[in-house]
Amino acid sequence: MRAEDLPSRNRALKPNPRRFLLSFRRTVASRLTETDGLCRSLRDWLSEVGLPARSFAVELLARESLNNAVTHVNRSDVDKKIRLELRVGRKWMRLQVADEGPGFDWRKARRRHHELDSESGRGLALFSLYAEQVRFNRRGNQITLWFRRDRK
Repeated sequence: MRAEDLPSRNRALKPNPRRFLLSFRRTVASRLTETDGLCRSLRDWLSEVGLPARSFAVELLARESLNNAVTHVNRSDVDKKIRLELRVGRKWMRLQVADEGPGFDWRKARRRHHELDSESGRGLALFSLYAEQVRFNRRGNQITLWFRRDRK
């Protein structure tokens, strides 16, 4: 994949609203039962809008991101919220998950080698397998994942 095929850094952080055709947004309490229901709703929505073929990868990474926010960051504090947004454009889909926690040092985490079966860091390995681009905000409490709308 060439660098020019990926969304530009500025657009990834501040997308043009006309660039996206569809969006799915939800905010839930920091509870695993809430994130499970949110993932089911996301899967159903992807089917409704004609993208069932992309639902496995999107739901897998959404679930991993949401579960990380609940267990590692918000520590299941139901007073804290988690926001998920999936925006779909002509060529790209952008998934963002943000929490109210202090964030984490994603730079340090990326330098370590992580296996898919390890207790910690598995999400980073999954993100690199299923998403074309992975970005964290500076603080480390928001992840943005880019997927091709039509996987080739």
